[in-house]
Amino acid sequence: MLVSNFDSLDRAMATPYVTIVHDEVSSTQDVAISALAEHTSAVVIVANRQTAGRGRFGNEWWQAPRGIAASLAFSNETLEVDATFGLTVGLAVRAAIKSVTNLDVRLKWPNDVTTEAGKVGGILVQRAAQVTVAGCGLNLWWPEPPPGAAGLCEHDPGPDLGLRISEHWARLVLTGGQSWDREAYRMACATLGNEVTWEPRGRGRAVDIDEAGGLVVESARGLTTVRSGEVHTIRSA
Repeated sequence: MLVSNFDSLDRAMATPYVTIVHDEVSSTQDVAISALAEHTSAVVIVANRQTAGRGRFGNEWWQAPRGIAASLAFSNETLEVDATFGLTVGLAVRAAIKSVTNLDVRLKWPNDVTTEAGKVGGILVQRAAQVTVAGCGLNLWWPEPPPGAAGLCEHDPGPDLGLRISEHWARLVLTGGQSWDREAYRMACATLGNEVTWEPRGRGRAVDIDEAGGLVVESARGLTTVRSGEVHTIRSA
């Protein structure tokens, strides 16, 4: 059983936050930024559907019949955000899913949530001078997903599960967002041990996660550390 910093942090008092639930929004990321200006605490926006959701690097947003999108916006004075923050957000997603559903998911570096069936979610972190927004989207149930995608649950779990996961995830980020757990991420990472590709024309075998959260790849030229800002696609062999 994987034990991470979040196992103890979950019992700590979290930074105060406000949860606002919508049935449908254009983008929880955009709504969270706007809502933060109206509140003195962090803000969590949760929506069942997005009409203009976006993935990392502007990738297309896939939407399951039963899904959830959540975005946590907070002042940069609340948490110290560094290069490992996005990976720590992924660990929080994983821990929240496990706590609420008892299901184990894995993390495909740097921002995907996966099961053996395929991708069930993604993470998007946006930083500005004063504000950071961490977003998480999950496919809760998807009976006929496109290739490469999957649903977290075998049957439709109803409308409440997504909110429970989202609030648990936000609380974990706000209590443990500065606690980078490299070993926990290594154990959770589905990318390690696989052949990966990255642009421009990079290819090798993922062998480690470094102290700053970079993906260490072994190729014919030796070891290379890939940073999230340099990666456009990573494919498992």
